[in-house]
Order: sequence, then C-alpha cells, then structure tokens
Amino acid sequence: MAEETAPCLVVPGRDEDAAAVGELGERLAERGSSVASGPGPAVDQAYDKAATPLLLAGSALSMALTAASLHDALELTGQVGYPLLIKPRHGNASHGVRFVHDDDELTAGFCPGRDISQEIVPLDPGDRRPWDGVQDLHAQDGEYSIQLLIGPLGHYLGCFATRNNLEQGFPRLVEVVDAGALGVVPEAYKALVRHDAWGAWNLQGRRTPNGDIRFFEINARPTGLTGLRASLGFNELDQLYEACVLHQPPAPAQPPAPGLIIDMHELEHRARAVPFADGQTAS
Repeated sequence: MAEETAPCLVVPGRDEDAAAVGELGERLAERGSSVASGPGPAVDQAYDKAATPLLLAGSALSMALTAASLHDALELTGQVGYPLLIKPRHGNASHGVRFVHDDDELTAGFCPGRDISQEIVPLDPGDRRPWDGVQDLHAQDGEYSIQLLIGPLGHYLGCFATRNNLEQGFPRLVEVVDAGALGVVPEAYKALVRHDAWGAWNLQGRRTPNGDIRFFEINARPTGLTGLRASLGFNELDQLYEACVLHQPPAPAQPPAPGLIIDMHELEHRARAVPFADGQTAS
C-alpha cells in the first residue's frame, strides 16, 4: 500500500488498525501521506492497555488502577475491592469486558497475557444527570470523552469534549461539555507531547467523588463520534489533513457551545427515515 499511495490521510477505524498503519508512517511520509496519529511507540502504548497508563505517567492526571497479571489483579482487589473489571489487553468497543465479584471468578476468568484487570471508576454523585440510570456498576453512564488534536510539530489544534452514556460500548446520549472547565486538557496535551504524540487522541474517563477525572482508556485515533463532531463544526479530519498532509497548521477548531444534548438513537432513526427520490426510505 505504501508504495502505491498518493498524498492522503490514512484514518484507522479501530485501535488495532491504528497500531498496524503506524508501522507504515515513515514510508507514507516519504510519499506525502500521513496516518492520523503517531508516533508508532505512543500508538502502541494506547493500543496495549497494560502500557496505556505510561502515557500519563509523570503528569497531574491519573489512570484507573490497572493490573496486567493475575497476581497483581488479586493484589489490586485489596485496594479497590470487588467487583473488578477484566478487559482484553488489546480490545475495543467494550468487546470482551466483564465483571468479576470474588477471587474465584477472577482466577477462573483472567487470561494471563491476554487480559488486564482494572478498577471500576465510581461516578461522582454530584456529576449525575437526570437521564443517567440508577447507580449501576454495569452501566456506562457519565463517561467523559476528550478528543484532542495535536499537530505533527506538537502544536495544539483543538479539543472537543462530551459526556456520554453508552450501551455496549456505543454512545446513546452525547452531551457537549466545556473542555476548558474540565481542568484536564492542558495536562493531557503536555503528557502526550512528552511522548512526541501528534494527531487525534481520545481520552475517556469519569469524574470521581473527589471531583477529579480519572481516565480508563486512551485511543490514538478518531472515534465513532468523528462524524457527529464534524456536523457540529469540529471537523478533525480536515484539521489533520491540513496539518499532517498539507503542512499548513490551521487555526484551532472551535467546538459548539456546551449544553447541547444529542440522542444518538433518535439521530439514527431520523437518518433511516430520510426519503429517497422515489419516495422510499432508508432501511
């Protein structure tokens, strides 16, 4: 592929894609093309959930406590108790994520070398919204998603923050929030730049009862909300194309005013109901 490509921006759809195309970064650059995030070592750390906390090491930000071995997972329960999350070490979209409730379940369900365990970050009661579900550890309510854009030379290209409720890893309700008010964007930017990171980076976390946002995942790529953000005036792919391919750093993109709430089910329903020219509707 790298031998045939013309100047373009290669955008991975999943974390494993980001890690794979990252290996082609230098060959693509020789032909005027670019991947959406880099460099390769930082992208690999984002993909490997056992290594992801290293991306924030030395910063004022915190990751959810994570263990990469069964021994460490059992020790982790001494700090955070049960239930505990088990995740595939290289996974996405909440596939393979499960809860364990005691030592026997953890020992039986943890796959060494393939899994990590992680504490469940509690949701600050003061941060709850009327549309959040009941206090349910299995619910994916109140998860902050911070989409941060960094130019290839480390310059800031913009940030879009939302607070999402998800179902099986996919956003159901999306609330636009003020990224600046979260108090974590400058530190996240500095932490990533220390790793020479550039491109599209997504940090996911929850606000804890202590009032801080603790992250549990970092993705080195555009996310499933890229199209929605573009429709709201934050077109990260245009920003990245100009900065990484054309080498013309654009002015930082401006997200819409906070407070907008999007029901993704309703949006999908409307999209399916758009009539075609012959009067039929999408199905």
